Amino acid sequence: MSDRRFDIEMTPFANDAGWAGIDVAYTANFGPVTTDQVLLKLPKIVASVPGAPYEASDIRVSDAAGALELTEGEGESGPMGAYRHFYADRTVDGEVRLEVRAPVREIDLRTPVGPLFDLRREPLGLFGAGISFVPIPPSDEREYDFSLTWQLEAGVTAVSSRGSGDEVRRWRGSSDTIERCLFGAGTPRISPEGSKNFGIHAYSDVPFDLDALSGYLGDIHAYMTDFFEEDEASYHVLVRRNPDKGSGGTSFPSSFAFGYSPTTEVDEEDLRSLLAHEMVHNWPTLDEEWEVASWYSEGTAEFYSLVLPWRAGLLSAESLAEQLSTMYSRYDTNIRRTLSYPEAAELFWADLRAQTVPYGRGIQYLVRVDSQLREASNEATSLDDIVLDILRAQRRGEKVLTEGWLERIEAVIGESVRDEYRAMFDGEPIPAPERAFQGVFEPVAITAPEHNLGFDIDSFNTTPRLITGLVPGSAAEGAGLREGDELVTRRFSNGATRDGTTPFDVAVMRDGVEETIRYQPRGPEVPTTKWVVGS
Repeated sequence: MSDRRFDIEMTPFANDAGWAGIDVAYTANFGPVTTDQVLLKLPKIVASVPGAPYEASDIRVSDAAGALELTEGEGESGPMGAYRHFYADRTVDGEVRLEVRAPVREIDLRTPVGPLFDLRREPLGLFGAGISFVPIPPSDEREYDFSLTWQLEAGVTAVSSRGSGDEVRRWRGSSDTIERCLFGAGTPRISPEGSKNFGIHAYSDVPFDLDALSGYLGDIHAYMTDFFEEDEASYHVLVRRNPDKGSGGTSFPSSFAFGYSPTTEVDEEDLRSLLAHEMVHNWPTLDEEWEVASWYSEGTAEFYSLVLPWRAGLLSAESLAEQLSTMYSRYDTNIRRTLSYPEAAELFWADLRAQTVPYGRGIQYLVRVDSQLREASNEATSLDDIVLDILRAQRRGEKVLTEGWLERIEAVIGESVRDEYRAMFDGEPIPAPERAFQGVFEPVAITAPEHNLGFDIDSFNTTPRLITGLVPGSAAEGAGLREGDELVTRRFSNGATRDGTTPFDVAVMRDGVEETIRYQPRGPEVPTTKWVVGS
């Protein structure tokens, strides 16, 4: 145990309205931090989600010399959001005590959709990510020895990205590991009951079979843990309601936050696929920024969310072929498919179509690389070998960048891998291999309608929200939408990005009367790939 301790206490509390927040306290070794250096940081807004609305005086900080007075200043900002910085009135060096009361975020139907970072109440508890409500010191190269302790009333349970239960949890890492940690408490329904290493924690009544889902995912988790060579890995899913239509979630280390809408039917097969994808995120990653390496993290998550359940006998070959075909089609018909990775990152929170680029492009690239590795090595080497070799190196403390990936596959396939990687990174089409997934599946060239909204997606983000850039001859115009229509629909939903044949409902206000127009956002036919079980 080093002298860089960081001991956290979490105490959930309630009031007459229900679950009201979490009292956060920690003791940590800071310093030295002078008055012109940042003592604490907290997002003002991150990925469209606001941080806790603390005043500087709400954050009580003291050290051996007594209480500190904080002042606030503007922090760094970027595509993901902006930070608030807090400064002390004198130099701080040594053990620091921080206390703050984190309130739940009050929401309604007008609350914009974003990642599940915010601390939010549900009928059976509350949960959120540390990034939204825990002020922390700026990260540096040094690490802390962390501990997490819950102070709970009788009958209340707790869970975090570090595991379930109220026993003390310990880990080692930089200060920003707190930001990437989920914290939840209450009286949720947990399936399977009494679980420690795996469980789904539902903080409200859910519109799907919780026990069936946890049984399926528990089996997948056991298989993945073995494949990725990790003993007793934990994984917990925290579930809450979305105020708006649609479902979705946010991945965290060893955990996942899932949100569903009570007004939208949950497709349980899609949910199993989503959670299997998120579970894979426990393992494969490259040690680079998202805009550079998301093809790897999202591509491997898509790849292994299919291939591992299939190998485990939990997913049929026919279902794998169908899901793989859907992944190819959604990418190939995405109007943003030609963006480079930096361009997609720039549009990430403004255009949901850009958010999906790393998923589809990543799996297409990895399916091709897996086939090339197998062919070049006469089946002696596959994507599995490369991914596991990278993971082992990272567990030894090595940082593996894109160059490490390229060196590993170049040693098997040859120099062509660098040109193919650059083409993929820049958004060029990725040729499908002749066979995929251990040679069992074959591609069939088909066409599908490109997804074309028919007007500028920025129409959803302006004030007032008015349709602009209506495309003459588009399906949107043909259905009756007009330039200048006032949008009542609050957002461009994830479901509407799937393909050109999924119906899209747009509510507009005309002469004081709300009207809903439904159309298929079909564009021109574009080439894609259907995968079938080979002969």
